Amino acid sequence: MIKIQLVKGRSLLACKAEGHALFDKKGQDIVCAAVTVLLRTAAQTLEKRPGVSFSGEEPVKGRLAFEAKADRDSAAAELKFAADFLQKGFESLVKEFPQNVQLECKLEE
Repeated sequence: MIKIQLVKGRSLLACKAEGHALFDKKGQDIVCAAVTVLLRTAAQTLEKRPGVSFSGEEPVKGRLAFEAKADRDSAAAELKFAADFLQKGFESLVKEFPQNVQLECKLEE
């Protein structure tokens, strides 16, 4: 099972995913691929955004984490969009593959 923790705040977005979906064999697992594409695309996009401080790691297969903080108000709106986008994507995967993906979403002030 892939366990995802998403933390959303006014000027913060943090996400951590660990585990393997075990929906199919390695290299053919569509659930793992979907989670990976969502996370990597969000991370690679936020890493390059002006006004966003970004740190991330992918130390081993099956684990990816990042944190993005808005350094100015204009970047806060971008983080909110990215957080909402990730949440909707993960919720869709949880609905379709509840035995393979688990989502915990936290709101911070």
